[in-house]
Amino acid sequence: MNKLTLFSGIFIIIIGFTSCEPEQRGFVIPARDYQEQRPVDHDSLQTFLQNRFYNYEDYQNAASNELVTFTIDTIQGTNAAKTPLIDQVNEITLQVKDDDGVYHDHTAYILPLREGVGTAPTVADSVFVTYKGMLLNLYEFDETTSPIWFESLSVVKGFGALMPYIKKAAPPIVNTDGTYSFNGFGSAAVFMPSALGYYNNITGSIPEYSPLIFAVDLYTYNTTDHDGDTVPTHLEDIDGDGYFDDDTDSDGVPNYRDIDDDNDDVLTRTEYDANDDGVPDDADNDGTPDYLDED
Repeated sequence: MNKLTLFSGIFIIIIGFTSCEPEQRGFVIPARDYQEQRPVDHDSLQTFLQNRFYNYEDYQNAASNELVTFTIDTIQGTNAAKTPLIDQVNEITLQVKDDDGVYHDHTAYILPLREGVGTAPTVADSVFVTYKGMLLNLYEFDETTSPIWFESLSVVKGFGALMPYIKKAAPPIVNTDGTYSFNGFGSAAVFMPSALGYYNNITGSIPEYSPLIFAVDLYTYNTTDHDGDTVPTHLEDIDGDGYFDDDTDSDGVPNYRDIDDDNDDVLTRTEYDANDDGVPDDADNDGTPDYLDED
């Protein structure tokens, strides 16, 4: 276990999750039908969770500013009495949309590791984290022990979906040497089917159709507003399907990137909450907020 102390310069590092960019680094093979691959991944994850355990004692005994290295081992021999992962995870269901616009349910598993003291981000926020990525054979394909920034929308769906289940740390402490320390940061892991990862993309050392494991420590986050229209990005998923492709005015620009969501020549930031009461304005009381209502 390592005590987490970071240099102030780390705060300005905004870095992409480079191993999570198949369009730049991967190779795509023809995709299988989701209905065909889903039971395969489900069985693989269930078997894994039933026969493996993680180093929960380390998390239980760690100080609030210690960075614990997440490890997994097999329940056998001297570890025969360990608690299996299947008894410690919580199931979540996420929808994946295929090329025809049809939604398919997929189950992921959330493992709480350590309770944070702050609030949790949304699936769309910019987060400051350390993490480890693994395959079910326990091969570690990515890891960082120095916190980095990235936007949850820029990574695989299952990783972003983990963010609301982790709470951030207390405000950072400025040390006498100019470094920062975090106390009370939260940690959690997600076990996801390949459809919530790279699916049919061969990405770096990750084979196609690989279920993935990510363990994440969250130090802080920023609420995102990608287009600066005062509507937080997480509220721009109008239909709540987990995809930020809603385009109210059908101009080819999704709402979270569009400064005039209804194309009425009045900027969204002007229409959204003019009286600053925290509630989107609806001048004609038709149930559609002004910023989404071209009338």
